[in-house]
Amino acid sequence: MKRRGGFTILEMVLVLAVIVMLSAMAYPTMAGWFKSEKLKTATDTIREAIAMARHLAIEEGEPYRLCIVEGGGNLRAAPDRDEFWTGGTGDDSEEHEDSLPNGVVVSIDHGVSDGEFMDFGDRQTAQEVGAVNPSSWVQVAVFFPDGRADTDATLMCEGLGVRSMIIHLRALTGTSSVER
Repeated sequence: MKRRGGFTILEMVLVLAVIVMLSAMAYPTMAGWFKSEKLKTATDTIREAIAMARHLAIEEGEPYRLCIVEGGGNLRAAPDRDEFWTGGTGDDSEEHEDSLPNGVVVSIDHGVSDGEFMDFGDRQTAQEVGAVNPSSWVQVAVFFPDGRADTDATLMCEGLGVRSMIIHLRALTGTSSVER
């Protein structure tokens, strides 16, 4: 009798078991990597907002204010005029609002950070763009037409069980740097 080529059920179960074990070992590493990448993306978004506010102040020749929702995931750059910050009707083309990924928050670091790991789960930490109450905005800095900011600022970007990232804004140059 001629034997047919193929795999036995036992061989297939053993291969499947090895694949499951390797996946189980790789999952924590991959999950941590995804969380870290989400935080890096949020940090890049914040740095882009800083650069945008500075650029608009230089380009438009008027001061631009950068604000965040403290402990939330929203940020906004708009002219430093009351109609843009009190719920009035400013020109939408002059304001730029963005939100961070779910589970990532930004706050102004007042020097009390202890570097603890935060875990917000998958909850929505940012409100929809345009839906933030005007009283929720907290000023980070005002950028002037010469490219400088009115104050040095330190922002902390935290989320999902990874070590927070610190963004430093230097008033003299209006530029930012990141510290892990």
